[in-house]
Amino acid sequence: MTNPFHIELTPDERALLDQIELDALALRDQAHWQSNSDLVVALYRSLSEREAIPEHRWKVFADASYNIGGRGSSVLDHFKRNGNQGEEIIRHPHFLKHLKFFLFGPDLPASVLAAFKQEVDNCFGHVTSSDVPKLSAAASRIARAHRLEPREASEEFFKLGLEHGLGPSYAVFLRDKVRAIRYTR
Repeated sequence: MTNPFHIELTPDERALLDQIELDALALRDQAHWQSNSDLVVALYRSLSEREAIPEHRWKVFADASYNIGGRGSSVLDHFKRNGNQGEEIIRHPHFLKHLKFFLFGPDLPASVLAAFKQEVDNCFGHVTSSDVPKLSAAASRIARAHRLEPREASEEFFKLGLEHGLGPSYAVFLRDKVRAIRYTR
């Protein structure tokens, strides 16, 4: 199963992505970082020019109301507060995980994406506020079944909720339910 949340890339964008190291820890040295960041800037510009990044993904990065636990700041605000401006933000190694999200959506196994989609489909194509408790419980059940680490998975389930049309005030219920998972040893 391919990830249904991957955005469509142009051939030039695909060629750029094929050269980009998306794992910041794999950047070997200053020269590798510099060449990688040049490619990241080129890809990001192309995506931005054609408005290919879904709005809700951009908001996860740039809108404080989508940064649950961000104490009133967006991820972009954090970059700026740390002294990064403009293109410096895109070149920063920590931006790579955000680029990855822009491109591919939530970082969850395909089986998790499929299981959650089935739960959403059970809502007859349109999720309402009355479906949120059921979807939150399903998110927790799916995360447990896959033994996902609650803190990381909770953020990805928040994003997954957004992908399925939930607003941030509803998607946070998924996040909180998954974050509350406790495994016994």
